[in-house]
Amino acid sequence: MFEYGNADAILDVLLFRAEPNKLGHTALDDFEHMCSVTGCPKNDKWAKLAFVWEWTARGRD
Repeated sequence: MFEYGNADAILDVLLFRAEPNKLGHTALDDFEHMCSVTGCPKNDKWAKLAFVWEWTARGRD
């Protein structure tokens, strides 16, 4: 279980359950790539949580 309002704790739970996609990329790999392309701040924990949440919800195609 995680603490509500604590993005790092929620992210830890999501990442523990996430497996790499078909290309072998992890959610954090894809987040880092998205940030390098769009300029999103890589250290924004809420942006990272939102990305990983959606990445895991959609599946890893």
